[in-house]
Amino acid sequence: MTGPLLYSTNVFLKLYIQKRYRADIHFVWCGELFDSRTASRYSLGALVPASSNPADIYRELKRDVDSRDMHSAKINAQKASFKSLAIDWEANGEISASDKAEIITLIDTVSFDYWRPLIYVIPRAQVSTRLQHVSLANRAGLGDEFIISDLKSDEFDVIEL
Repeated sequence: MTGPLLYSTNVFLKLYIQKRYRADIHFVWCGELFDSRTASRYSLGALVPASSNPADIYRELKRDVDSRDMHSAKINAQKASFKSLAIDWEANGEISASDKAEIITLIDTVSFDYWRPLIYVIPRAQVSTRLQHVSLANRAGLGDEFIISDLKSDEFDVIEL
């Protein structure tokens, strides 16, 4: 099911970090549907499970941010991932030690508002040559998932619901 758009849900802090410390280049996982639950149950799009479905990710993050859930599994996983990435970026010479320290401080201190979910709407035509299909071993289910490792800010729109 190839449509003209791709969708990804990310937290505001990720957008901020990638703009400020990663030269406005964004790494995203994305899918062909915003909500796989709206697809025909016999379509391939319906085979994207909740943990990879942008709508479900959005709802979970929004619920946890709105309720200020300090035990949010989704937010805590994001925190761990961002810290690990900052360490890797510094080790690879992609950011400075002070940038790494700032990123880790941000992750540990920002308010819940910075963890709010954003929807990236990505026109497929602009990224089609750089779209990487995620292997079945790395997908959450049988439905297609994609990675764009070098998405530029002028190649997507951001929406908050």
